Amino acid sequence: MNTHQSLRASDLLFPVPRSIEDREGAYRLHRTTTIAASPPFEGVADTAAALLGCKRGGEDILFKYTEGLDDEEYRLSISKVQVVITATTKRGAFHGLSAVRKLALINDAILPACKISDKPTFIWRGFMLDCCRHFFSVDFIKKLLDVASLFGLNRFHWHLTDDQGWRIPIDGWPNIQEVASRRTELQYTDGRTYGRLYTKEEIAEVQAYAHDRQIIVIPEVETPGHVSALLAAYPEFGCTGGPYEVQDRWGIFNEVLCAGNDAMLTFFEDAIAQVATLFSDPYIHIGGDECPQDAWEQCPKCQARMKNEGLTEERQLQSWLTSRISAMVHANGKQPIGWDEVLDGTEAMGLPDDLIVQSWQGIRGGLEASRRGHQVIMSPNTVGCYFDYRHLDSEEEMGNLGVSTLTQVASFTPTPPEMDEKAKGMVLGAQGNLWTERVLSARQAEYLLFPRLQLLAQQLWNPQDGDDNLKRLDLLVQYCEKLDLHCYRGAAK
Repeated sequence: MNTHQSLRASDLLFPVPRSIEDREGAYRLHRTTTIAASPPFEGVADTAAALLGCKRGGEDILFKYTEGLDDEEYRLSISKVQVVITATTKRGAFHGLSAVRKLALINDAILPACKISDKPTFIWRGFMLDCCRHFFSVDFIKKLLDVASLFGLNRFHWHLTDDQGWRIPIDGWPNIQEVASRRTELQYTDGRTYGRLYTKEEIAEVQAYAHDRQIIVIPEVETPGHVSALLAAYPEFGCTGGPYEVQDRWGIFNEVLCAGNDAMLTFFEDAIAQVATLFSDPYIHIGGDECPQDAWEQCPKCQARMKNEGLTEERQLQSWLTSRISAMVHANGKQPIGWDEVLDGTEAMGLPDDLIVQSWQGIRGGLEASRRGHQVIMSPNTVGCYFDYRHLDSEEEMGNLGVSTLTQVASFTPTPPEMDEKAKGMVLGAQGNLWTERVLSARQAEYLLFPRLQLLAQQLWNPQDGDDNLKRLDLLVQYCEKLDLHCYRGAAK
């Protein structure tokens, strides 16, 4: 039977570091352990003291600055007498802290002696949480952010507007709160409603928490489809004028933004400006997925817009709207991201050069976008990145629509063999998405996310052979137990 002294750091860390040398001995953390830092790592040291249950002061744990390491690179040295984390940036220092924290968490505050040199492979290592279908508390979002950062993820895609609810406060548009934020629950007969906006204070709290853990927050504002909630609040933004409703059903709805409506554009100019103020990070996701064009075919305003813009097909209106919404994002100093349908109907107008394409319908969108010179985020639903899907193809398993097995996620790569070297160079990384049509609680969300999110984190940090990753499933379950996460424990495929 293994004792704490016989366990090695290389057996306990996940994601597996790029370089790790196990050494003799161990360092035990306790409440009198002290933490010090050289500039600019004082803030990381404060975070470390809180997360490790230690105190600021002496140099038992030392954050040390050095020049020349990559943005998220770190060095970690653990001996019997001291822990030293060396980095050039706060991001690198935080990743070193995460390695220490994982060892302490999984090994009862005993840090096996080791020497580590580590940095991530991909820049974009993310997860998406749909808070429109199911509204998650700020406390739960912070719990997920903490766990995500522990395993090296650095992007939180916050899905905040959809057919089933709008979650971002927009000053000057009172029906966003009064109408768009709540839906009538049709399974009940008493007219009860579900949902609300996140307050500005809650959004600031989530961002501050994410930033302390070196995670960027990306809000998503859906256009031009998945807008039933917005149209219920402001029916004049639709092609027919309504009536519309905040949906309590799942699927794709024909109610979309009226591309010929200047008042709708005025709203989005204001809304995106406010979103850009609320969210301080560099990106705004503008949606773009699953937009039917039936309404545009019958709408005089949309047909007039097509004529004025020299467009010959309704599908080209999506490209026109993407360009207009992207221009609003640019005007507020942000970079737009869109789902891979933004590639459709672009024959006449193309796309803004800096639009990042998120490939979700398999890898096709990523291949096409990279060929056109766009940066790409890979989230293919066909090879494990949709965490709302079932873990197994079984009626007894929780999940929705499809299957994403642990085996798929464990061997996932954002740069599949179909990509040539130039295309691979356009891939920023990947993210796992949790849509929540069938999620009724935070515990269900955890079960769907873990350990798949941990496996994805490995493949974005330091890709390994899938079989080797699966051999560590017991370790991942142990992490989940220590972190109070309800996780899947069944077969890998």
